[in-house]
Amino acid sequence: MKESKLISLFQSIHPDEMRWLAKWVRSPYYNSNEYVIYLFDYIRKYGPEFTSNKLEKHKVYENLFPGKRYDDQRLRVLMFRLADLVEDFIVAERLKKDSFQKQRLLYAELGERNLYDQFDKKKQELLNQLDKAPYRDEYYYLAQWRLQHDHFFHPQTYRYQDSSIFLEEMMQNLDAFFLLAKIRYSTELRNRQNIFSEEHKIFLLDESKALVLEHPVFSHQIVFQVYTDILGLMGNPSDEVIFQRLQQNISQHLDLFRPSDQSSMVRYLINTTIQLYQKGKSGYLNNQFDLYELGLKKNLFLNDGLLPDGTFLNIIVTATVLGKLMWAEKFISEYAPMLPETKQVDAINLGKAYWYFSKLEFKESLNLLRQIESSDLQYLLRIKSLSLRNHFELFLDDDTYYELVSYESKAFQKFLRRHEFLSEDRILSYIKFISFIRKLASLKTNFQLSDKKLQKLKGKLHHEDSIIAKSWLEDKLTQLMQG
Repeated sequence: MKESKLISLFQSIHPDEMRWLAKWVRSPYYNSNEYVIYLFDYIRKYGPEFTSNKLEKHKVYENLFPGKRYDDQRLRVLMFRLADLVEDFIVAERLKKDSFQKQRLLYAELGERNLYDQFDKKKQELLNQLDKAPYRDEYYYLAQWRLQHDHFFHPQTYRYQDSSIFLEEMMQNLDAFFLLAKIRYSTELRNRQNIFSEEHKIFLLDESKALVLEHPVFSHQIVFQVYTDILGLMGNPSDEVIFQRLQQNISQHLDLFRPSDQSSMVRYLINTTIQLYQKGKSGYLNNQFDLYELGLKKNLFLNDGLLPDGTFLNIIVTATVLGKLMWAEKFISEYAPMLPETKQVDAINLGKAYWYFSKLEFKESLNLLRQIESSDLQYLLRIKSLSLRNHFELFLDDDTYYELVSYESKAFQKFLRRHEFLSEDRILSYIKFISFIRKLASLKTNFQLSDKKLQKLKGKLHHEDSIIAKSWLEDKLTQLMQG
């Protein structure tokens, strides 16, 4: 019983809801079996975890029916009835939160009971309620269509009076639902293609995009424009016109979308800025920072009140590269308590290591890196790359660090080759980074830092589309050229 559906349902009930569930189970309208109540009271004692050994079937049965021989079928019937009651309660709680859905069910029932005047009035109330809703997504258009459809096909509706206008509105809402849903799901499939190298043939996508752009009802709507642009950007991530329009629309009209969609959109735009930045378009780092600020302001990065450590670190890196050190310091202080407990110490140390690195306090940065215990691959990549950069910075002022730079670069390269989970493209981006550092270190230690060789390296770096810390490497080249 401990692993049963019933126990899972109990685990989903918030402690504040449990007393209302107790009233629900005891209501004669929903339940008249006293043993179902006994079973509820017995299980309730072992919450909120509901993992006690006393919830094993034989022990539960012995408590309900002392001295009786165990009857598995009898207990299963009681469990089924109680589970059914808990599910009904969960639905009722949902309807309390979703007043529109509750009223829509009432609307349908009024139609079924032939209370046409109330049915007709309720339709208009619901349409007015929809118009006041902030979201204009596929659910909005589907709800519009459903209300109009049920009304139009009610036996007492006189269909031929102004029916052409009514049918046109109904068709437009149906079209809007289909088009928006088609484009949204297509963006998910295209995103999977980019991540997992999958191939998906998406029927009617080109026709849907054309209709969105050409149809007078849809072409001016921000929601359609946003999803069409996301799809377009997935096909061509370097299209800066689409990116700028998309960022502007999302920044100005984010409240038109549901919170889960807001988070996905902002994260997608951030990933696009990362791609563009890695291709040498340094200005997009400012776009990235603006998007992080927007996401923080709207609480779009929190999961159950916690900030993922990867997001925490990405924000610090972006801020420190832009030189926003005071902002980064405040961010670390404010958001460190929101990190998952198991990641907190290492994430804070790594975040502060980036902060000290940007302050040119390289030994302090290295000291923090040595305190990190995580064996997570993403942490190790960050630690090794930042450690190498710290040692190179120290080497620029002190030639005795050359051996450390040489050793770390070789060790890092071996590490990359050992990890089969890294893609070849990602390995290559790190290898290029390591090679540049080794080349610069070698030229400096051998007194070969001529303008000609540095200019050649600068030209080579400029044409690299994917290399780690490209802007930092450019800065080091410039620094060495200036003497």
